[in-house]
Amino acid sequence: MKNSWIQKASGEYVRQARVGVREMNEEHISREGFFGPASMIYHRDAAVAPKRVEGALSLRMAKMEHFNQLDENSDSGLPTLMLHNTEVRISLSRRAAAMPFLLRNIDADTLIYVQSGSGTLATEFGPLEYTAGDYLYVPKSISYRQMPSSETVALVVESIAPISIAEHTMLGRHTPFDSGVLGVPEVQAYDWPEQDEWELKLKQGDELTSWFFDDLPFDLIGWKGDLFPFRLSEKDIRHVNSERMHIAPTSWCIFESSSFLCVAFRPMSGVGDVEAEELPSRHRNVDTEEVLMIRSLFAGIEAPEFWHMPQGVTHGPLGEHRDFFEAYRKQVEAEGGKLERTFDAVSIDPFRRVTPTPAYLAMVSRYQD
Repeated sequence: MKNSWIQKASGEYVRQARVGVREMNEEHISREGFFGPASMIYHRDAAVAPKRVEGALSLRMAKMEHFNQLDENSDSGLPTLMLHNTEVRISLSRRAAAMPFLLRNIDADTLIYVQSGSGTLATEFGPLEYTAGDYLYVPKSISYRQMPSSETVALVVESIAPISIAEHTMLGRHTPFDSGVLGVPEVQAYDWPEQDEWELKLKQGDELTSWFFDDLPFDLIGWKGDLFPFRLSEKDIRHVNSERMHIAPTSWCIFESSSFLCVAFRPMSGVGDVEAEELPSRHRNVDTEEVLMIRSLFAGIEAPEFWHMPQGVTHGPLGEHRDFFEAYRKQVEAEGGKLERTFDAVSIDPFRRVTPTPAYLAMVSRYQD
């Protein structure tokens, strides 16, 4: 959709969005995430949550402590599907033991974000060591075996469309990270204990086919090319930031495909301009869903949670959240400190509506526990 530079306005508003809002309450409505045509609308009263919701479209929140399904105890031995559409599948994984099989996704590229734990993703190209905060990318039809050294909790995204590193062309090729920081597998002969046979699971949607081999089929002696698994540590992501205004989250997009965006929210310096808004506007993403794996919220509140914000549904800080944050901000300033943005999360933003599974809805139902 092409942006239009023909803009109109009516009533009370600010000339520069996100700056000088003061007592008004700003809301952002935009197409194509934050890339397309947009309007800022202004409310007199602070936002409040709906009194009641009847129907399927609602904000869904779940606590990660209520996800306790080990992959190895499930029927398939694979991660638990949480939300999906025909193009993207979003799962949660909790694994303590090594996969007793090798896995090859026939349909989709796989992106894994490690929330906690450590171990090895053994691929046929070679091993990738991982720890909390790592992104692991496995191209479609590349075989691998996850081998945790400590219990690993991860977000797993399968995309029918190829996943690529997001290009921020106006910022050059080394922002928000240089490709030199990527971890790339080195060919290695795996010295795993011998087995009577080796199982390779071929995953096609929900269907699994098992091939069995006498010898381990990871027998590469070399590789070259531009299609390979890799690791990216979130510590190597250097986001663009501004002292004078809150930048749209799509500026922090790390991976993308034609069916979703992956946005990394990382702790960073807060907005320094006292006229600018530090908290994000209330917003309704008209064309994208938001699925968030969260570690901490604003003001340093730890909250390991898993949220789903359907497209077109208004979400963001309520009036009570803004009051709490303003008190926190004043406390930081009174102590002579510098405001830090502590929101730490990964957002998967599909372009088509995703359907929650019974496993996710069961977690949502326990949110108030």
